[in-house]
Amino acid sequence: MRIADRYIGWQVLYGTIFGVSLLTVVLLLGQLFRKIRPLLVEQGAPLDLIGRFILLIIPFTLMFTLPWGFLASTLLSFGRLSSHNELLGLRMAGVSLSRVAFPVILVGAGLSGLCWWLTGTAAPRAKDASRNLIYEAVRKDPRKLIQPRVVISRFPNQRVYAEGQDGNGLIHGLHIYKFTGQGRDANLEAYMFAQEVDLYVNEEEKQLRLKLSNPFIEISIDPDETSPIPIRATEMEPVLIDFSATGKKKNKPSDITNADAPDRIAESQARQKACQSELDGQLPPRPAGHPTGTDFEPGLDENDYSLPAVLSPERIEELENSITREDRFQKELNIELHKRRSFSMACLSFAMIGIPLGISARRRETSNGLLLSLFVAAIYFGLLVFAQQITDASFSVIITVLWLPNALCLILGLWLFRRASFR
Repeated sequence: MRIADRYIGWQVLYGTIFGVSLLTVVLLLGQLFRKIRPLLVEQGAPLDLIGRFILLIIPFTLMFTLPWGFLASTLLSFGRLSSHNELLGLRMAGVSLSRVAFPVILVGAGLSGLCWWLTGTAAPRAKDASRNLIYEAVRKDPRKLIQPRVVISRFPNQRVYAEGQDGNGLIHGLHIYKFTGQGRDANLEAYMFAQEVDLYVNEEEKQLRLKLSNPFIEISIDPDETSPIPIRATEMEPVLIDFSATGKKKNKPSDITNADAPDRIAESQARQKACQSELDGQLPPRPAGHPTGTDFEPGLDENDYSLPAVLSPERIEELENSITREDRFQKELNIELHKRRSFSMACLSFAMIGIPLGISARRRETSNGLLLSLFVAAIYFGLLVFAQQITDASFSVIITVLWLPNALCLILGLWLFRRASFR
């Protein structure tokens, strides 16, 4: 039986590797065509940076291609075993269907563990590292960010046009149009022109700045009622891109790894408890704008007359908003953890339903197996996407929808298993 286990296990594993490789290449090509143009064409990023970008998006593609490739391999492998009567020979030798399926279940459990690591560790770290790619490309050569005689629209709510550039990299005749929004209804908010511009990166602040010589600025307060206000200066250094703002995105639940999640939940609960204690009068009142859950500064007397005797309405509103915000963060992080657990169980769920479905698809097993894998995967991932969209529903409803695909695969798989075992 060990020979049969190795034979079935390797057949499924080889098919999974081939299917995952093929699907990953297809999804990577789609991501490259969509995201690589700003790096390669517009900014002239080096090839090593492009290679890093490809490596960073691999964990996101494997999250979807690994379960799908395993499902297709299971369906095709057991379809061949059934059509070649190899499964019939094992059954006649007294081997039960559950025993035949044991190596596939074992492979599915191992791949589920790999998916858990991908969704909870590799993907958040890759997402964090990918935010610095654009900054590194700009830091190496910021002057490539603006190409002369090309209208550049990559900056938020701005259009930039440069008339020319000399051999030293200095830009001549820079026009900047700043709008109130991104749509067609956006109004012109400000116009800036500079005869000579140099771009440089402030690495301490992680900002891309413009050093403008003899700038001319027109600010439109209300274009329907007042004319633009002209402003002239000899030199200015406005910020074009603030890369430091990307650090604020790390507080999103999807950016937190599985290892850091318990500590982040505990910190959020501590801040929430401190806010509630201050509202209940268990802590001395703080002035409005005081950071939540922090102590008074050293040397500051809590009984000083300058401190409020009671909570002001502004402070009460701050505390209530903080409690609501922390509660929402804890809910979103718990939902994210459940989503990762449910997603990582996809391989094991697909093994339960893929084996009996593969046995049923005997004729033309290749086309039937691929169609079945596409149909099952579409339903499975569709329910997960639907669970992420119902943000206004209660916590229990969202968790139920998240685990519903696994429950359906398990129930349907057990029923099909029992049916196939007595066939």
